[in-house]
Amino acid sequence: MSTPENAVVSRWEPTPRWERRYREVLGVAATIFAEKGYTGASTRDIADRLGVRQASLYYYFPSKEAALHAICELGVKDFIANLEGIIATLAPIEEKLRAAIANHLLPLRTHPEADYVRVFLRHRHELPDGMRHTIAALARKYTSLVERLFLEGRASGELRADLDPHLNALALLGLCNSVLANRSLPRTASIDEIVEAYARIIIGGVVAKGVQSKRVPVRRPRPRRKTKPG
Repeated sequence: MSTPENAVVSRWEPTPRWERRYREVLGVAATIFAEKGYTGASTRDIADRLGVRQASLYYYFPSKEAALHAICELGVKDFIANLEGIIATLAPIEEKLRAAIANHLLPLRTHPEADYVRVFLRHRHELPDGMRHTIAALARKYTSLVERLFLEGRASGELRADLDPHLNALALLGLCNSVLANRSLPRTASIDEIVEAYARIIIGGVVAKGVQSKRVPVRRPRPRRKTKPG
C-alpha cells in the first residue's frame, strides 16, 4: 500500500537525556567485554552492573552483537576524527607524528574510553560478517591516515626518502597497540612518558639526515561531542 504524499512520517529522535544514558549503558558494556571477553560476557552481566532488568537493555541496543558493534565503531571513529584534525594542521611532521601517537594512547587515561579501544582491538573479529566488514573498513581508513603522515613527511623532505609509508604506519600502530592490548599499564612509566618514548623511537628512525629533531609538547586531542552511532 502506498503512502499518501502529504502523510507525516513519524521519526523518533534521541533526546539529550537518552544520549547520556545510552553512553552510560554502552560504557558499562565496554567494561564488561574488556573484563570478561566478548564470548564470556552476557547482557545479564551488563544489566547487573547497571542495576537494571535485562530486558531494559533492548531500549539501547537490540543484541549483544549490536553493543559490540557500537563500541568498536565509537572506539575507532574518534581516532579517525582526531587524526584528520592533526593531518590538517600546518605543524612540522615530527609534531604531527607525536600527536598521532598521543591520539592513540591518551584514551588509556580515562574509563570507559580505554575499554572502548581495548574491545575494538581484541574483539572486533568476533562480530558477524556484515558488522565486522563495516568496522574493518573504518580500521583500514585509520591505517591509511597514519600512512598519509609518512607520505606527507617523505614528500616534504622532513622524513627519509627511502622509507616505506605503509610499513612505518604498521610499525607505529603495532607499537601503540602493544600497550593498549595489555590489561594493565607498565608500572614504571606514565602514559605521557610512554607517548614520548614511542615518539622518540618512531621519529628517530624516520627523520631525514640533516633535519634537526625538535621536542614538541604533546597535546591531548580535544574531546569530541559524542553522538549515537548511525
